[in-house]
Amino acid sequence: MKPSTATLFRSWTLLPLAAALALSFSACSSGSGGGGGGVASTLSGAVIDGPIVGATIVITTGAPLNQPGATQVGTATSGTGGAYTVSVTLPSSAVPVFANATATTPSGTSVVLASYLGSANTVSASGTLTATNIPNLVVSQVTTAALAIYQRLSGGSYANLTTAVYAALLSQHHDDILPIAAAIQAVTDDLCTKPANFRDTKSMAEDIANISTLAGGTTTSTVTTSTSKTFATRCDAELQNLTLSIASNETWAPELDLGDINQQGITVLAAGNYTLQGLITQTGLFADAPASAPSATVPPSPFNDTTVTVSASGQITSTDNNVTGSVVGNSVLLNVTDAIKNSYTFAGKLGVLPATFLSTGAGSGYAVRAGGQANGTTPTLSRLDAVLVPASALPVWTGVASNSGQSEDGLACQTGFGVRLMGNGSTVGGIVLGACVVPQPTGLALSQSTSMGAEDEYNMNNAPLSFGPFTLTQGTGANPMPFVISGTATLPGLNMASVSGTAYYVMGANEIVFGSSSPSSNNLFTMNENPLDKLQETQSNQDH
Repeated sequence: MKPSTATLFRSWTLLPLAAALALSFSACSSGSGGGGGGVASTLSGAVIDGPIVGATIVITTGAPLNQPGATQVGTATSGTGGAYTVSVTLPSSAVPVFANATATTPSGTSVVLASYLGSANTVSASGTLTATNIPNLVVSQVTTAALAIYQRLSGGSYANLTTAVYAALLSQHHDDILPIAAAIQAVTDDLCTKPANFRDTKSMAEDIANISTLAGGTTTSTVTTSTSKTFATRCDAELQNLTLSIASNETWAPELDLGDINQQGITVLAAGNYTLQGLITQTGLFADAPASAPSATVPPSPFNDTTVTVSASGQITSTDNNVTGSVVGNSVLLNVTDAIKNSYTFAGKLGVLPATFLSTGAGSGYAVRAGGQANGTTPTLSRLDAVLVPASALPVWTGVASNSGQSEDGLACQTGFGVRLMGNGSTVGGIVLGACVVPQPTGLALSQSTSMGAEDEYNMNNAPLSFGPFTLTQGTGANPMPFVISGTATLPGLNMASVSGTAYYVMGANEIVFGSSSPSSNNLFTMNENPLDKLQETQSNQDH
């Protein structure tokens, strides 16, 4: 059966999630049925928080394991590296499919993880699938946190979960997913003790979601605070670093943006010649110890390669050999060597930049959001935010203003639009900025929102925090890299101490990078969907 276009291609220009859920009830009535017949499929993935060997894998339709409406269709046991392969027969309807994993840590903690894989008819149409096609086949803390948010918003019903609804979830609740994912990893990796009143990691995640105010509309999120208070023995230092490491990990970064999408047979990036221009940020954290104190970090490094070529088969090369990789649908793998010969491996996703963001006649441009590591004797988790654009393309920052006056997070702004920025990392972890953004001809001007300044969500009883306005602008000189803007900023840090440094933003990114020299630290201020980062997934599908 050929996958339906409506199922495979989704946009990041999204309805509010509540509206998307309401529409799914009327438009997807077949979602709760088993459908006629069955199609055999083979699914290969992994169970990874750290790799979990010996986990029991159960594929279900209708709902996650042990939830009302769940039907088991296949089981397996994870082996080396947490890997598993399972053969299943899926119905030919649009019923949702889930991968579930259960295990026990050496300390006796019960780990239960779940992941949404898409609709049965789409998954089965491809026959054999791996995490290259569906990143969510890696069952992880990120996928489990996303479903915890979903069950809160849906009232516990999974019958109408679709790829479009899941897409809205990821985009509009990015900041809610990250803290819960960090809590799951802290417990699964035995970094923090699971509270005794929870059966397992899944019930803990769902409780955090249920007791929290979620981002969106006229409200600001309290998920970070709820996550902190869940642990009787405070676990804040680990949570602060884990949120940064998750967003910079080559396995989990793609799941934050495209884990629901079946990449099989999708063409997004057109063959041709491009410039890869962006920012590489080392976190100082390591994949094998993501919650440890970060080492001293090198400043974020702008990167520009004007010789990148994409073939019709999705192979990515560059004349100078500094960029190689491949793209399958929106899923991109990149090997990058920077100007001082540091090498990196990244995995992430592509999004189509709105036409108003680029100069007239430039053609199609794409945003790249990826996590990975700096290669070497001590691999350092790193982040890549970049654009892949035709050589003649220039940014039109004032083109971002087409959606001005809108905010997903209840921020009041007299001009421009509101953006909620959640800090991740050991210097600014838990600090949330309520910012008003005004596009300028050469960049963006940011100032404090009158309805929300800055808050330390790990210490809500502290006095209100504030920050001064700052402007991010294009560089000048022989190699200005106009898609990478930066400026000096003094922002609130942990323990109410201000931190001075350089803030960076790359067009289409869903985060502002903040690097400070004292202390030496690189941090991310991530944000939920707003006019800066509304991206289409394909040229042909602009909206739902």
